[in-house]
Amino acid sequence: MALINPFIVISHNQNDPKIENSVSSAVDEVVTEIVESCPELVAGVESGTCSATLLENKIKEVVVGKKICRGSVDAFVRGVFDTLFGYGPLHPYIEDPEVSDIFVNSFNTVYIKKFGKKFRVSVNFGSEEVLTRYCYKIAAMCGGKLDENYNAEAVLTDRKRNLRIVISLKPINVLSPSISIRKPTTGFSLPELVERNMLTDKQADFFQNAVLEKKTIVIAGKGGSGKTTLLGALIDQVPHEERGLLIQETFEIRPRHPDIICKLVRLSDNPEVKDYTLFELTKIGLLMSMDRIFIGEIKDREAMDFFNAVYTGHRGSMATVHANSAGEVVNRLVLLMKRSGTDVPVSDLREMLFASLDLIIFIENYKVKEIFEPKGGGGICPT
Repeated sequence: MALINPFIVISHNQNDPKIENSVSSAVDEVVTEIVESCPELVAGVESGTCSATLLENKIKEVVVGKKICRGSVDAFVRGVFDTLFGYGPLHPYIEDPEVSDIFVNSFNTVYIKKFGKKFRVSVNFGSEEVLTRYCYKIAAMCGGKLDENYNAEAVLTDRKRNLRIVISLKPINVLSPSISIRKPTTGFSLPELVERNMLTDKQADFFQNAVLEKKTIVIAGKGGSGKTTLLGALIDQVPHEERGLLIQETFEIRPRHPDIICKLVRLSDNPEVKDYTLFELTKIGLLMSMDRIFIGEIKDREAMDFFNAVYTGHRGSMATVHANSAGEVVNRLVLLMKRSGTDVPVSDLREMLFASLDLIIFIENYKVKEIFEPKGGGGICPT
């Protein structure tokens, strides 16, 4: 690579693409070096636990060592920071509030999902090598470990942007590295969801009345079906004189309600850092004088404490759960409740659910498909 000083004012060919490409190539070279040599520092700066000055000094050391430029390097360092702590060609879709998923299948095959509909977008990383470096950069930024030998797949969380990311490298992926990004599509009101054809006006009115009447609601569907989007809209219908607790694994729902406490699950590989599971946070929530409890997704034994809380007075609580239909939800919840180690017979657990669960809403591809009343044993679907 030709060594240039990208900070000298160019009088003739200021917009010369060769110069722009050289600067971009130099930035990429430094980014690759930083990601390989000090990923912990990158993750620390992103999370706010390390000083950005330390990283700036490290970048300058690399620049001087590689003799990439002479003179001031401040603008160059800013370019490196923008590349290190951004999503580059995926940035417009990260910022789009209607995009729920981004799928990078290869360097030139990228899809997004908007309210259940998939679209191919014109993103091209240029080569498989560039995409691989991009994968390593994203892993470093999110504090994850990635390498082809021991960590060829990484499940990451970008807490700043509330993203869940899965990266897979060769040889686990046969044809190409891949990236799957799940991002929250929350913050929409019930009328806004009607505008986007997720539900009808009558369904929106029905749900609003159900919240005001303190109906206990479970929203079911597969991953990425829109469960969390609807849950966020329903939470915002809770009267402000009531107090609530919202527990999530990632900070997807940001309630507008002024009296809702938000807690996040914390799981760590560090034995010196205490884990806080959904189960533990749900139990703690019962001691906090809450009127309602909301769980982003019931996945395990916390189901027992959640429905025990509802059964003993926390009416109007809400949660989501993975299921293939509304009719399967009760059996799914009984299975999860049994994981708590309870010796309560299955028949009694089912009776508890029928007594405490008022509505099951089933969603598929960002569309309300079923509204089921367990007590009545049947489905209703106002249109």
